[in-house]
Amino acid sequence: MSAIRKRTSLITLFIAVVIFGGIYGVRDAMVHQAQGAGPTAASKLSAPVNPERVMTIGGSIAKGWMDTGWQNWRKGWHGGYLSIAFASLSQNTKTRYTIYDRTIVGANARQLATMYAGRYPHWLKTVRPQIVVISWGGLNDALPKTPIGIYRKDILSEIRQALAVHAVVFIVTPPVTEDALTVYRVAVPYYLNNELNVARSLHNPNVYTFDVFNQMKAYLAAHHLSYRPFMANSWHPNARGHQLAGKLLFQDISRRFGSQPVRFVQ
Repeated sequence: MSAIRKRTSLITLFIAVVIFGGIYGVRDAMVHQAQGAGPTAASKLSAPVNPERVMTIGGSIAKGWMDTGWQNWRKGWHGGYLSIAFASLSQNTKTRYTIYDRTIVGANARQLATMYAGRYPHWLKTVRPQIVVISWGGLNDALPKTPIGIYRKDILSEIRQALAVHAVVFIVTPPVTEDALTVYRVAVPYYLNNELNVARSLHNPNVYTFDVFNQMKAYLAAHHLSYRPFMANSWHPNARGHQLAGKLLFQDISRRFGSQPVRFVQ
């Protein structure tokens, strides 16, 4: 009987060691993880997110016309290359960019300063954006032949007003369009290059230029692609064109800022 009791005691002791060893092993693993062995799912979910407000101004291309679902823009839908780029940034960084669409279909910088006078300062005051994206399409100036001196003056004014409220300024040229490559193949690049030059001439660390137009042209040429599959009509890219332009802009911004949020330099 003593041998049986001894054997039973050994078995009981073995089971206890296994059970308690497992419990404390799990506990030690949890402590090790909490002390920095690696992030838990909960810590990932609670990671801080940097919210940034992005205000966009421009015409119908900047609004995203002819992108998939573009008919719903009156209901608050934001499509197009600008939305695609910032949505990609939100998905790939810890910054969440919210777009405040203040584009005006058919307008240009001259009309924003005259026909729609007062709106831009009001938007800056009410939206309080961290980033102002200025992306005029060029066609709305090429068609009425806006004097280049006035064009440059208006672009400069928009940049300075944004800087005055401590917003970083992105000057973004638009995607390629059929008429910009054919009917206005000289005029549109002329306006866009002047827009870029005005921004660069300031030598301001809070003003950035992103030349999507020429990058998209170069991409199509390098891949021996016609522009036609990317066009919805002569003045607007289709969903495929917006996607390509948005991807190029996303890559540009990522190269410039990495995963860091965009901050105004005092």
